[in-house]
Amino acid sequence: MLSNEKYKGDALLQKTYTVDFLSKKRIINNGEVPQYYVEESHPAIIYKEMWEAVQLELERRRAFAEKYNISKLDYASEENPFAGRVICGHCGRPYGRKVWNSMDERLRRIVWRCNKKYEVKGEKGCANKHIDDKVLYQAFINAFNALIENKDYFIDKWKLEDRDILKKYKAKQFINIIENTEILREFNLDLYYKVIEKMTVYQDNKIIVTLLDGTEVEVIIE
Repeated sequence: MLSNEKYKGDALLQKTYTVDFLSKKRIINNGEVPQYYVEESHPAIIYKEMWEAVQLELERRRAFAEKYNISKLDYASEENPFAGRVICGHCGRPYGRKVWNSMDERLRRIVWRCNKKYEVKGEKGCANKHIDDKVLYQAFINAFNALIENKDYFIDKWKLEDRDILKKYKAKQFINIIENTEILREFNLDLYYKVIEKMTVYQDNKIIVTLLDGTEVEVIIE
């Protein structure tokens, strides 16, 4: 549905064609007969610019998943918002969530570790260290607050840069967010999903938080 050009008022004719006029059987047209693209063939349901931005976003997600060998990006949840979004700055592989259990519930920890670290049993495949779940929550808070504290700089940056349709759409959304949001005191899941693409963990106590428009914010882990 999201890739259907009819929603923006255009039409691609002869996506299918009749192979048997008696049975009226139709099959998908893979180039066997000509296709025709008609612009503004009917009233649009959504703005063309928004439709084009959706196509770019779908491609961004596909390319992101392919680059980092992630099966899908939509399995993140309220309890596990970082799934598919934490990347190793040493080898480029995604981090996975691990639960370190203990008989003492107070010692139970949720950590994130590079999926390549013990990819082969008994062999250490990546030297990057694990990171506590709570550090990732704080990294987002710190990165977002850096945007708020420097809002004039970022607003000017987003207004002036020459961007594709998706990044222009995101820039407008980001400007609206930071103009109407105060400093965060705790993790905000809705804001996190609206602005964050990935969080890259490095060995030197550093996390690079990358926004959906490509803007990077460096966070130092203390």
